[in-house]
Amino acid sequence: MAPKARKDESGRSAAEEMRRLLAERIPEAVAFLVEIMRDQDQKPELRMKAAESILDRACGKATTAQSAEAPPAPPATVFFEGVLDEWSR
Repeated sequence: MAPKARKDESGRSAAEEMRRLLAERIPEAVAFLVEIMRDQDQKPELRMKAAESILDRACGKATTAQSAEAPPAPPATVFFEGVLDEWSR
């Protein structure tokens, strides 16, 4: 059985209190990411990462779309005929 979370005087657990405190900083964090994304002096990779972070949180992470028409490829089978004998010498 998992241990019970400790509650403070308000009845909130430490995790709930941490989420509440961090939620207050969301606007500041978003503004910081936007600032990095728009800063022409930053490396393009960093600007791209900031943009991706914003999009991931606003829209959800992108998933790989798989066509319903094309079935997934079967797993590949690889045969090592004689090669392993040569390597083990």
